[in-house]
Amino acid sequence: MKILIVEDEALIAMNIQDVLEENGHEVVEIADNEASALAAAARLKPELALVDMRLVGGDSGLSVAQKLASTGISVVFATGNCPGAAIEGVAIGCLHKPLSDEQIAAGILVADARRRQIPNPPPPPPGMHLFQ
Repeated sequence: MKILIVEDEALIAMNIQDVLEENGHEVVEIADNEASALAAAARLKPELALVDMRLVGGDSGLSVAQKLASTGISVVFATGNCPGAAIEGVAIGCLHKPLSDEQIAAGILVADARRRQIPNPPPPPPGMHLFQ
């Protein structure tokens, strides 16, 4: 699956990229702010974006997620500040930081199954909650 990482902490972003690539996914780009995330999404057409809530320059991950979702890109938040259920419809769910490699890998499997509307998707890993 083609995945865009929207994360302003370089070490966290590189770790997520390593885990995703080890699990057979293609990380199309790492973006650290809204403008670069939206430009990458338009240019590279990812299937899923992992989005942190707080980005460089005070940019909002929620705003990024809303704009990505409006173009048909599925979103999973990966943040220490998971938004509440009020934003359902914007994202599949939220992975709570700090993230383990196992949590990232399992969370992406769940998100992909939900994104593709596969019956009986795997259960979310500990530290992930799903939006309806």
